[in-house]
Amino acid sequence: MKQRTYLICIALVAAGLILALGFGLTTANMIVPVVAVVAGVAILALCRRNVTEVTEDELSTILHGKAALSALEVTIIVAAIGFAVLMTFSFGEGGCTSGIKTYDNGSIRLFYGIPDYHYESSCFIPDPAHLTFDDLHAIETMFAEGHRIRDTTRAFGAALGMVTVLLAVLYGAFLWYYNRKYGGA
Repeated sequence: MKQRTYLICIALVAAGLILALGFGLTTANMIVPVVAVVAGVAILALCRRNVTEVTEDELSTILHGKAALSALEVTIIVAAIGFAVLMTFSFGEGGCTSGIKTYDNGSIRLFYGIPDYHYESSCFIPDPAHLTFDDLHAIETMFAEGHRIRDTTRAFGAALGMVTVLLAVLYGAFLWYYNRKYGGA
């Protein structure tokens, strides 16, 4: 395998990890990203073993080291600021809002919102005296989604995902910078 093919392999694995993380966060299923990371590491290990060209020399090792150190320094600062911001918002004083709007034909619309998180939802109940399973499911989903917004697990997972993506982008940016500065390949 050539070096260029290996780089394409890295890009595809990175894209797959981003998709898996997005899917895991939106479905609140963290097993998918964990499996994707393990599979990605295994795929990259197999791809790296098959590279036949020289991939590293002394200069590229120095450049990778400088890029990694710079990315780590910036990521730590950004993660600390992100942590402070997340903790500030997670202990907010805001509550929730709810309401009922009645219509002349006897139907109602339930409202539920969490202003601090910009979450608002509603569900329409055509006949409140004869609730169906779909009506109950709509009410439950509306309240469950509102409460899920506050889950620290989701906020922490999103923060970890952002830090991971940020680390990869910063590493690439610093590697490009040092390659240009020191004339690497």
